[in-house]
Amino acid sequence: EAFTSASKERWCTDFKILLQRRDVDLPRDRELVAQLHSIKRRVMPSGNVTFEAERTNRGHADRFWAIVLACQKERGPARGAEAEVGVRVIG
Repeated sequence: EAFTSASKERWCTDFKILLQRRDVDLPRDRELVAQLHSIKRRVMPSGNVTFEAERTNRGHADRFWAIVLACQKERGPARGAEAEVGVRVIG
C-alpha cells in the first residue's frame, strides 16, 4: 500500500487503538517514547490530514513509522472489528 495521506491516517488511527487497548508491548525506551509522542496530526487548509515530526539528529520518527508499519503487516489485509493483532516489539 502506498504512503498516502489516507493510508497514513488509517495506520496512525489503527496504531492509536492498539495502544489504547494495550495490544502492543513496547520496550521501556525513552527515545522510542519520545518518537511516539513527536508525531503531530495536522489538518491542512485543503482538509487533508498530515502527520509531522520534528527532524532531529536521531531521526524523523523513524521508529514510530517502523512500528506502525509492522502492526499493519501483522494485521494483514483483513479490515474491521474482526481483525485483531497482538504485537510485541523487542529492542
